[in-house]
Amino acid sequence: MRTLWYILPAVLLAGCATKQPVAIQPPPVAPVAAVVPTKAVETRYDVRGYREAANPSIRHEAHAVYRRTIVPANATEDMGTVPRTGYAPASHAPLSGDAELAAELATQKAITGELRAMQSSMAETERRMQAQYAQLVRQSAEAAKLREQLEAERGRLRSGVPPVASESVVANATAATDAKW
Repeated sequence: MRTLWYILPAVLLAGCATKQPVAIQPPPVAPVAAVVPTKAVETRYDVRGYREAANPSIRHEAHAVYRRTIVPANATEDMGTVPRTGYAPASHAPLSGDAELAAELATQKAITGELRAMQSSMAETERRMQAQYAQLVRQSAEAAKLREQLEAERGRLRSGVPPVASESVVANATAATDAKW
């Protein structure tokens, strides 16, 4: 049993230290017409270090990846690259002058229609806001008037002056007598 305790850690450590061989297979060469002689060009891409998505405990160090591309044999060694936006796609066919002008006019008409709709919407919103503001001003004036009347009544009650028929009491009394049943 004691020998098992000595052998077990050695076996476990040896098993963790082994690396599985990676099988590298070159991509299959696409068949090319026999008329055009071709050659293979390798392009180097540097990859930064990264952690494996399936197992984050595995980290890959920075390394280079090579891509093999088949090009015509008469291609120059210095093949510069250009951005994809440098050329129009093959499916793009520019419009004639008249068609381009008509398309631009249609776009401008659509934009103008949208602007007019927005402008009328804004005018309607402004009108509603002005009405709400006027109502708020009226309510504020009424609240201030009622506050003044309340303060006057409080002052009168504190001073002990007998009640005087106020306009509101008189108005309520006349309103009650005017009611017809």
